[in-house]
Amino acid sequence: MPLRETRDAALRATVARLAASHPFYRDFWSQVDLSRVRGIDDLPLLPLTTKAMFTADPEAFRLEPDGSPERQLWDVAYTSGSTSAPAPIYQSAYDFHAILFAQVRMAEIRGMRGDDRIANLYPLTPQPHGAWTRANHAAAVLGATVVCGMSGASPWFDVTRRLPEVADLLVATRPTVLWGVPSYVRRVVDEVIRRGGTLPDVRMLAISGEAVTPAMAAQLAELLAAAGAPQVVISNSLGASELQYGLVECVAGAGFHNPVPELLHLDAVDEDGLPVPPGSPGAFVMTHLGRQGTVLVRYLLGDRVEVDHGPCPHCGRLGGRVVAHHGRSSRSLKIKGQLVDTTVLESTVAAVPGVADHRSVVRLRDLHDPLSGDELVVQVAPLPSFSADRVVEAVKLATRVTPAVEVTTADSLFPPDERMKPRRFVDERSESR
Repeated sequence: MPLRETRDAALRATVARLAASHPFYRDFWSQVDLSRVRGIDDLPLLPLTTKAMFTADPEAFRLEPDGSPERQLWDVAYTSGSTSAPAPIYQSAYDFHAILFAQVRMAEIRGMRGDDRIANLYPLTPQPHGAWTRANHAAAVLGATVVCGMSGASPWFDVTRRLPEVADLLVATRPTVLWGVPSYVRRVVDEVIRRGGTLPDVRMLAISGEAVTPAMAAQLAELLAAAGAPQVVISNSLGASELQYGLVECVAGAGFHNPVPELLHLDAVDEDGLPVPPGSPGAFVMTHLGRQGTVLVRYLLGDRVEVDHGPCPHCGRLGGRVVAHHGRSSRSLKIKGQLVDTTVLESTVAAVPGVADHRSVVRLRDLHDPLSGDELVVQVAPLPSFSADRVVEAVKLATRVTPAVEVTTADSLFPPDERMKPRRFVDERSESR
């Protein structure tokens, strides 16, 4: 069956299933004529679902169990957003097998192989999170070997490793793939070099969780070359907890491919919820096709993107690609009288040579005077080549705001519950006023 017909049939089955057994959509769609939703083109007939709706009552987004094997609970993962309490995402047995299938497709697209030795450098988190668990599941379904760095934190037991221990583990196990958050991967590789070790077999960095600019990618490649791995593919991906897998590149700059279009639909929409024309940015929406646990339809992920539904010019795949990512929605705010895009601020600091990790904080100059001026502080965990002047110059050029720079340690920048998705910009003014 052609892909379009497969997707249309999957959407019709999903809508019928949700109307009968999904607590949220059964009510949310009560005034919608669902008989008119016959395929993907009819999705705009359904209202958009916001993240606030989901996090307010995540239990209502789980299909009611019906005794079938497809809906039996397999595992639970939690979102990692910093603006609300973690929300559970339920995987049924069907969903988990679909995740394994998606991991196979992701590996095919990005070039990961069964003979790879994967170093899972995602942190262990207090709640189960998709990144750490799914990297292990990917290795299992590929037949690859995996070693877990086990950074992060446990509030109950001493089961994690410090940075020097992770670096020594990688040197001893000689991985071919480093998989994790780019800022932490950079810290680990730098620690390997600092301790006199090498990583000669690394051929790929599989990174997600943070935006990676070309300048950051060049820094990572340069660092790996210094660690003895001169030919490294940097495979970026775009993920979301609600997906439980990632959108990946076939080659750098080709766009983030939907690996399983028969299970997921992606689009960019305008303020009225209608798909935007090709080449135009819009709000990023996703629709699950076939899930049996937590199910989301026309769900706003909170990003602004451009989506191309044509074949990829490099690999020919269909199914939708995110070809441009314009950051999170509503990321601009006034600092010292200037309108600053915090996404630009974050990428600017990350691209400065010598910055191992970072966080930017805007606060009042005088905490006791709510009318005092703003102050932008860039907190940096440095590499040996760090220069505070370079940070000041880069930020001033990008934002027209001159920052103060504070040097600190990487471990002190983020509390344990932010290690998976670091909050790189904090506005403390609302807490003071």
